[in-house]
Formats: sequence, C-alpha cells, structure tokens
Amino acid sequence: MNQYNNQIRSNRRKTRSGSRNDAGQNGFLSVLLFYVLPFIVINGLIFFLVTSKPKGEITIGESSDYISTTMDLKIKSLLPVKSMEVALDGAPVEMTKTGLKTYSAILKNNGVLEVKLISFNKMKTVLYEQVDVLDDTPPSIKDKVFKDGVLSFRLEDSQSGVDYSSISGCDEDNTDISPLSIDRSTGLVTFELKKDNLTITARDNIGNEMHITFTPQGESIEDEETQNVQEENPTES
Repeated sequence: MNQYNNQIRSNRRKTRSGSRNDAGQNGFLSVLLFYVLPFIVINGLIFFLVTSKPKGEITIGESSDYISTTMDLKIKSLLPVKSMEVALDGAPVEMTKTGLKTYSAILKNNGVLEVKLISFNKMKTVLYEQVDVLDDTPPSIKDKVFKDGVLSFRLEDSQSGVDYSSISGCDEDNTDISPLSIDRSTGLVTFELKKDNLTITARDNIGNEMHITFTPQGESIEDEETQNVQEENPTES
C-alpha cells in the first residue's frame, strides 16, 4: 500500500513539473509571437520607410536618323516618387508618362543626361547617362597629302556618313571649284591647289558642315591656328 501511494505521489510531482514546463514554453512563445516579432517587423518597416531611396533605370534608344533618339525611364522602387527632374547638359527635358512607373522623352542633342528622383520620404537619387548616338559633328579630313600641286585627303563621318555631292571649294577668284576626283568607296578626294588659298566645304548626310582652308603649299590654316593656341597655352605635364 505504501509503495502504491509513493508511485501516486511521484506521478503527481511529474505532472505538476510537466505542467510548469508547458506553461513556461507557452509563455515564451506568446512573448515571441505577440511582442518580439511584431516589434522587429514594425521597426524594420519604419527603417525601410525612412531610409529607402528611389530607384530608376534609364534606357537610351538607337537613332535611325542620327537627329533624334528616345529616352525611357523606369521607376523600380516600391515607394512612390514625389518629384522628378530630368535635364540634358543642364537644359530641362520634358517627360511623358507612358505607364504606371514608366516615362519617355525625345532627345535631339548629345550630352550628359541627369535624372533626379525624390521619394515621398524625401530621400534622393541622382542617375546619369551619356547620350552619344546622335550625329552633331561634321566630316573630318584624314590622310592629307600634297604633291605636284594636287591635294588629296579622305573624308570620314562615322555616323550619318559623308554627303559627297556637297563637296566643293572656293578661292578669291572662284566661288565654286569642283574636286578633281571623288572615290566614294574609300572617301578619297582630290583638289588642284593654285596660287590662292583654297577653302573646302563638305557636309554629312544630316547637314553638319565642315570648312577648312589650305594654302598653296598644301598647309591647313586651321591646323596652324590650333597649334599656335596650344603653344600659347601649354598644359602642365
């Protein structure tokens, strides 16, 4: 009988101990679920709302005519953007909204594109993109050779190409001097140089115009002027 009573008392002690352990575990889970986790989540959300910066992606399109191109802006941040400023070399660019978080614009000049995004939490992001797909430079002269009174050179324009029909020359007596020859496959052009300075004019296919004057000795006046400027303003090595 005593042995039976002892077993009952032992089982009661184990039951009470197990109940206390269960109660302790349940209390810990309750604190974790209802106090600790909500505290972490709420403070994390507050930190995100306060410190999150706006994000965007700029895409510069290809140009089919070398005169204009498209610029697309996609907002990639979750928080809404309060204000947006877009400028190309300091000149404002007018944006058109094309979707929920997408904008576009037409660009007609090369330069550095700057996009300023300000989120509703006043955090700011500045994006930069180089625009260089448009043709804003005239043809250039390469491989100049002067021999036996004949000047030869190549015309190059890597974007819209050379308008060979626009090539002409003029001096003090003649306002329209035609080239001796034009090789469109290589860009090689020849002119006869006489006693007067000869000014050569050429355009590319979108109208950028080049003017360069050669002396009767085959020297370029523009090259001489550039060299003199560099000699007067030497840069530090």
